[in-house]
Amino acid sequence: MNLISYTKHKVLDHIRFYYHYLTNDRMKQHFKRFKTALNKKPDSVIKNELKQLKEYWDYIPTQYYTHDFYSLDCHLTLDEMKKYIPSYYFYKVIFPQYDNVKAVIPLIENKISMNKLFNNIGLQQSNIVVVKSDGKLTSFKNEELTSEKIGQMFNTLTCKKLFIKPVMGRGGKGIIIAKRTSEGYEYNDKKITYNYLQALSGDYVVEAAIEQHSYLDAVYSNSVNTLRAITVRNDDGSVDFIAATLRMGTAGREIDNSSAGGLLIGIDLNTGKGLRPFATYEFGIERYNKHPDSYFDFSLLEIPNWQVVKQQILITAQKLTQINLVGWDIALTEDGIKIIEANTLFGIDHTQAGVGGLKDYFVSGEPKFLKNIHNFKGK
Repeated sequence: MNLISYTKHKVLDHIRFYYHYLTNDRMKQHFKRFKTALNKKPDSVIKNELKQLKEYWDYIPTQYYTHDFYSLDCHLTLDEMKKYIPSYYFYKVIFPQYDNVKAVIPLIENKISMNKLFNNIGLQQSNIVVVKSDGKLTSFKNEELTSEKIGQMFNTLTCKKLFIKPVMGRGGKGIIIAKRTSEGYEYNDKKITYNYLQALSGDYVVEAAIEQHSYLDAVYSNSVNTLRAITVRNDDGSVDFIAATLRMGTAGREIDNSSAGGLLIGIDLNTGKGLRPFATYEFGIERYNKHPDSYFDFSLLEIPNWQVVKQQILITAQKLTQINLVGWDIALTEDGIKIIEANTLFGIDHTQAGVGGLKDYFVSGEPKFLKNIHNFKGK
């Protein structure tokens, strides 16, 4: 990376930070917690830790506020804090060494093209029953659907819920969850019909709900509790499975996204057990030894059939050759895994909240020397 690129990154890091500080609700929450916290470390300690993290990464250490390193309840050493990657460094410096983000986003951020890609390479994906695109309703195989056909299809489905998802939605936003009734599928007392779907603004996919493994149903039954699995393809073609968290809904919510208030717990990749005996949110350091709804004891967590699940995830990542750095959302069923979606630019705060700092998976030595990034290509 030449001097011009280096200077550009430094300027953009500061612009991004202050823009998010002023406009981003999540960033505002982080600084509100910081400003109102009553159990902060002494100011001199906070100032020194921020200074050393800034010098180490050469970028603004946003992770200090995301994960409440300033709290007296944070017992990480400074060396352990250094393992946490700042968001700008991850998204703008590391990612370009692996993928052309502008090129891969159309492949997997659009749920229609993503699922067609999955189907072509033989991945076990979610069950899309209706596609709404450019005002037309079709099956996933592009068969035109009439009002009568949709009515017949919904009458024969046995799933308890339909997930009606915006094609370009992220973080669970905009999802309509229709529940099975004696009249069919309904949302807010309205029956899901051809006309209902046509009236929606924009493009959508309608997915039949996945029946998750009974073990995960016992953890929390209102949502499908998915694995967020991170895989990396190296320059030699090998694929590594580097991190996983189990995501869980809370408070009766029917989605497990951490951005919607869900909990998460890091998974030990060797055993399938929890890395820690407690779950957290993706920000802050609040701990839950038991699920607040089901009272499931997280110290006893062990993903069922873990060795098989792990192997299936690796095979899945090996098949998706178009993308090298992926955050997978994976449902576990009695019969194996189902791919909900793949994410580029996946949430670094989420994964580091569950498994700790990811620095060593991407950088050997000091990160400010960019050539220490694995697979560094000078971008």
